[in-house]
Amino acid sequence: MTRLACQYAIVRFMPYIETGEFANVGILLWAPKNRYLGFKLLRKKHARITQFFEELDRGVYLKTMANLDAELCRVQGMLKDQIAEFGDKDREYGFHKGLFQELIRPRETIVRFSEQRAVLAENPERALTELYEHYVGRNFVTPEYQETVLERGIKKLLEQRDLAKRFTKRRIEDQLYRVTFPFVEQKDNEAIRVIKPLFLGQNESTAIIEHGGKWKLRVDQLRERDLLRGPVLFPVKGPEPSQVNGVRFEAFEEALANLAGDGIEIALHTEKDRILEFAGWRAH
Repeated sequence: MTRLACQYAIVRFMPYIETGEFANVGILLWAPKNRYLGFKLLRKKHARITQFFEELDRGVYLKTMANLDAELCRVQGMLKDQIAEFGDKDREYGFHKGLFQELIRPRETIVRFSEQRAVLAENPERALTELYEHYVGRNFVTPEYQETVLERGIKKLLEQRDLAKRFTKRRIEDQLYRVTFPFVEQKDNEAIRVIKPLFLGQNESTAIIEHGGKWKLRVDQLRERDLLRGPVLFPVKGPEPSQVNGVRFEAFEEALANLAGDGIEIALHTEKDRILEFAGWRAH
């Protein structure tokens, strides 16, 4: 199937020009060859936007998105009306290109667009959805990705206190069972201290409980096989604060209770002093 050259720009919400902070809130995509101009905006699940700009009245965001939606719909209608009026494709292309570039032109407004970007797509509408899910929905942020980010944070924290050289990524194993941990302190070939960040903020409550249970089982198995005698710390990240009263937060608390056991410590990933203390750092 032929792939079409498409131009797109990321829609950005920037309420405070003074700080330059922005959030991705939509995608505008233009496919010249088949005269397609499409957009997708974040209109409903906007809690992370209003939480990030916490001083801002949520009504400002909702009104801004409604106005932008109306304007882009108006431009879509304009393009459809103009298609029949052009006698040659070059004039039509120039008109469409001019409109797209005018839409994304830099302005000192609360809504801005990224620089123009290009993508090849077999289906522009599907490409629009995929770009939206990546830049706005952040579908690349899987639980595995989240734990990688947590591990980077722990590594940086240990480096700041000159503790990173004591902890290395290790696989603890015998002939039948093996588990890899990102931070293991060893002495005489024995793991004496282990740190394993855990993400327990999955979209489903079942997944939260099961992920915590999986790591409890792994630690228990290693202890039964006399492969792990030292303490284990799980720095954890749970659901977002807005989920405190929901079933996901209940599942998070249950997962923490299930994780608890002899030789297992739990800390929030933000409790840096507790993590450092476990790692052996002492303030002078």
